[in-house]
Amino acid sequence: MIATSLSLAGRLLSWTLQMENGNKTQPNADTQAPSLALPDPEAARRAVGRWLRTEIGDALYPAEVWFVAESFAWHVCIWFSAAMQPMDAPIADVYLSAATGEFLGRPTREELLKRLEQITARKD
Repeated sequence: MIATSLSLAGRLLSWTLQMENGNKTQPNADTQAPSLALPDPEAARRAVGRWLRTEIGDALYPAEVWFVAESFAWHVCIWFSAAMQPMDAPIADVYLSAATGEFLGRPTREELLKRLEQITARKD
């Protein structure tokens, strides 16, 4: 009896809210959320890898990727990696919007080359 009363009260409250809000509490079946440009870590890694190969060269490798919820962005760590020195040293961090795929923060080509020179000079 009590469970039936609570169930009826819940349905009545739901109906009242729908009437007051013009049924705004129900999702619109015709509306779909936009798809993400970079939906997973691998997509973010590929985007950074394309940029590195096109703008910098193939000595830098996009390695660790994690999602930063506060900015809805992917954080990709870039490493110096050569045949004789795989994953030798971290070079930079890059941030990409998960929604648009745009770079939110990345070093310039010159900054990357300068950092790479510093690292290789220390190895000599």
